[in-house]
Amino acid sequence: MIKVKSVVVAHKAQMNPNIGGVIDIFGSFDNLIQPVFPFPMMNMSIVLTFEGVDRPVVFEARLNGPSDDLITKGEFGVLVDPFGVGKKIIDLEKFLVKDRGLYTIDIFEKFENGSVKFIETRPLFIADYPPQRPLTEEIVEEILKTENVIKSVKTDFRPLGAERAIQLQYNLNPNDPIDTGYIAVPKDDKLIIDGKEYDTTGIRRQIEWMFGNPIPEQTEEEVVTEEEVVENIQ
Repeated sequence: MIKVKSVVVAHKAQMNPNIGGVIDIFGSFDNLIQPVFPFPMMNMSIVLTFEGVDRPVVFEARLNGPSDDLITKGEFGVLVDPFGVGKKIIDLEKFLVKDRGLYTIDIFEKFENGSVKFIETRPLFIADYPPQRPLTEEIVEEILKTENVIKSVKTDFRPLGAERAIQLQYNLNPNDPIDTGYIAVPKDDKLIIDGKEYDTTGIRRQIEWMFGNPIPEQTEEEVVTEEEVVENIQ
């Protein structure tokens, strides 16, 4: 009986050129943490391992988004070793992680008449914003009275598909002024750009984890201010 032994998601995977049956996996992940979605990945590899493969088989894989929406599908065969274990690398270029949530893969056995037999659904990864930092009044007070740590961050925010970038500023002390040309990260995390609403929850959370960290050291060639620690969040 054919079973799915494992599913590994990575930034890149390839067959090892020196050892047969070995796959080199680079940057495997179960969780994809990003401040902004949609998030484009230049390359994503899915490594599938099957067991109990005792005959030539054609498989079909269907990738689903968080709403169980079909993203893409395709069919493939596998190379099988003498023990009935087969492996396949599915490479996806310019894969768009559109929404937050759980991404899954449905695996089927496909027959010559076009019918399919469901084998299993497996999770691929969870896409989400950075975790929320508990910024209590005590923590904020301690950071504000500490010298040479990050208390304010500026960033250029340009969502995927937007024609222009918006300059955002987030001050740990809400009473500090916002510099000319910048707007404060919205308190409700809702930002309107060219008539379209964007969620800045992930940006806020990412910046909050930076507060209290040492300001990067300056060099003669490059001067870095605390506001320039985060740049070009996309």
